Amino acid sequence: MEDQRKRTIIAEIENWRRNHLLPEHYCIFLLNLYTEGDRPNTPASAGGNERMGTAPGVLSGKVNSTSSVTNTYAPRTVSPVTGKMVVAWLLGAFVIAGLILLAFHFNRFQTPMQITIFACFALVFYILGLVYRRSAPPLTHLFLGLSFVILIAGGVYCIQKLDGSLPFILFYLGFVCMLLCISAIIFGYAYLLYAGLLGLAILYGITTVHRVGMDYTWWTSELYWVPLACLLTGMGFLMNKANTKWAGVFAVCGLAFFFGAEIQALYIPAAKRDMIQLLLFIKVFIASTLFFFTRGYWYAWLRL
Repeated sequence: MEDQRKRTIIAEIENWRRNHLLPEHYCIFLLNLYTEGDRPNTPASAGGNERMGTAPGVLSGKVNSTSSVTNTYAPRTVSPVTGKMVVAWLLGAFVIAGLILLAFHFNRFQTPMQITIFACFALVFYILGLVYRRSAPPLTHLFLGLSFVILIAGGVYCIQKLDGSLPFILFYLGFVCMLLCISAIIFGYAYLLYAGLLGLAILYGITTVHRVGMDYTWWTSELYWVPLACLLTGMGFLMNKANTKWAGVFAVCGLAFFFGAEIQALYIPAAKRDMIQLLLFIKVFIASTLFFFTRGYWYAWLRL
């Protein structure tokens, strides 16, 4: 076969190999067949020096401009199995097996066993969130979300199966909200603190709605919420220099608490709708005034 034709064929095969047009072992076989174990000095082979991991002088068939070297094509090395790969595989198998087990046999388990399953899954996902906190933040968000969803849904489900009372359910949800606030400090995610504080606000409203509604007056309802709103907003302003992120969370949640009395009044039959609208109008005006005079803080907190 003519030398020029051989070079053209070899260059074309190398092009197939680089662009994965043929499987790796086919390309290696054809290259070894046409080069007969010796790689000629072709432009294509010179362009593939870095990919082959060989020095240009060696690939050109010359060492110190005198001796020739025979180069054969070898397949790329496969990455070895590492401990992390084994752990990831085992964790994936554990999760899949657990989900299959839950899907088919969960209702057959006794309540203590169901509680154990929920607790184990929530704990595993939480630990995975800690493990991948720095290396893969998106996975951390996913694992944390799964952990707290399991805690909330599974916990309420098990309490209802045990005929638990509403106060006990509220106490459990309050514990989960506190865990969200603690996790916000551990992981440094502001949305966890938002979820924890706003969850506590909802639980606080559910807990006090009956007491406020027994002898409802608008000023009594405000006494349940306005002091808490002032406390949280004041904490936000005081913490601004120390930690802007957490200060913004406290200030925004304090602003949400400020409107808590009106939201709670919507579920009290004795509350007059006209009075609720008037109070909302007044509070919107007060909040807007506060926002205007302290807009420098709010722009930093809300990243506007």
